[in-house]
Amino acid sequence: MNERFNKGLETIKNYVTDEEVTKMVEHDALADIAPDLRKMIIEFAYGEVYSREGLDAKSRALVVITTVVTQGAAPQTKTHITRGLHAGLTPKEIVEALLQLVPYIGFPRVQNALVIAQQVFQERELTV
Repeated sequence: MNERFNKGLETIKNYVTDEEVTKMVEHDALADIAPDLRKMIIEFAYGEVYSREGLDAKSRALVVITTVVTQGAAPQTKTHITRGLHAGLTPKEIVEALLQLVPYIGFPRVQNALVIAQQVFQERELTV
């Protein structure tokens, strides 16, 4: 592991539990076909981009949630809503950010994202 990787691991702890960090490193589901992908995500996304100054973890999480929703990336939407909650976003903030997307990406994608958010909130016994 190099300095960027270690910096990425430290940064990602703002978004996931220590248990999830261990799982990411030791139990990479895509390691058999893309062994470098997880390393790239940790080193580049978290070690270089997420670790920059200028935005706090909550703000970064909100940007990422809206971006993956805009892309229609359902599995990543669930992942990043969960990470946003860990970073300190409230369910209300997440819902309002998703509703803000309606004029820009349309009702279907926002509705799909809200269904995913609802599932995440229910799993964590959270209310809006």
